Amino acid sequence: MKSFIITLSLLIIGGNSYLSAQETKVYFGMGGLYNSFQDARFSSVQFSKTTVFPEIGFSLASNKNYWHANAYVFTFGYNFPNSDTIAYTNFAYNFRLGYLREIIPSFYLGVNWDVLDNYKRFTGFLANGASAYKLSSDIYVSGKYIWDFKENWQFNFGLDIGLFSFVNTIPSFGANFQQNIIDNGEVTFIDSDTRNSYTLKNMAFKPFWNQFNLRTMIELNFKRRLSLYYSWDMRTFADNIGYPVTNARHTITLRYNFINHSK
Repeated sequence: MKSFIITLSLLIIGGNSYLSAQETKVYFGMGGLYNSFQDARFSSVQFSKTTVFPEIGFSLASNKNYWHANAYVFTFGYNFPNSDTIAYTNFAYNFRLGYLREIIPSFYLGVNWDVLDNYKRFTGFLANGASAYKLSSDIYVSGKYIWDFKENWQFNFGLDIGLFSFVNTIPSFGANFQQNIIDNGEVTFIDSDTRNSYTLKNMAFKPFWNQFNLRTMIELNFKRRLSLYYSWDMRTFADNIGYPVTNARHTITLRYNFINHSK
């Protein structure tokens, strides 16, 4: 949580420091998130949940360049299916940076970097008290199309395709470890270091052929002050043979640009 608060402060400071740009927006958003995941080794059970989440970010458009940053956090809990004695508590945050350049009029191409995408699920009322988590840093090739179709209305369409990731993940509360942890002989049920998502040496390189990582988004802007933003992103690890590890998120957010400066 401390890192997320620092991120929010940097975003606000960064947005104010670029007020001389051609167009700068700093926004706060509140939205709903529908999260669905499947991670059981021998089961097709999916767990889904809807929750509310806050976000903050800014965008900077200058000449043919488009910069943006975004951060959000969410948490929710639910009971395990068919059991009133097992409960999940979920906590996640994401910090994203991006740069795109106009290739042809209204179409931008560039790179998005999810600097940190952290997701952790605490499992209560189990004897081992274990949890599942995924912490990753992801690079996407990104395309964006901006359509001004009326004087006060604008559509933004975007697509991100994951190129590669550095991932530290334990997909379930059982004895599931990344292959690189097993290869290094570091599996232990006593020392919690192998279940620490921030341990850099446990990060595994996941190129695009070992995962499917896709994000789509659409945004409707009104008078450059309010916008309605929808995003769908999904990741599945293809190298988990025999049991897919899949996480999908639908988000819809109402954003308010409390700083909106055009030069």
